[in-house]
Amino acid sequence: MAKIGSPFYTTKENGTGLGMMTTIKIIQSHGGNVNISSIEGQGTTIEVYLPVVSPVPRL
Repeated sequence: MAKIGSPFYTTKENGTGLGMMTTIKIIQSHGGNVNISSIEGQGTTIEVYLPVVSPVPRL
């Protein structure tokens, strides 16, 4: 868990480890946040929070 979101850390044999880091950066660039919690043998919970904004009126 300490390394999740770090570039180049992966548990996949042929992975690059950039997917979660990229996802977190995109969410943060939109003013959001990601909380990740995991209990070994039980599962992982990923919560994504994004700010609410008013819709932009169409012209």
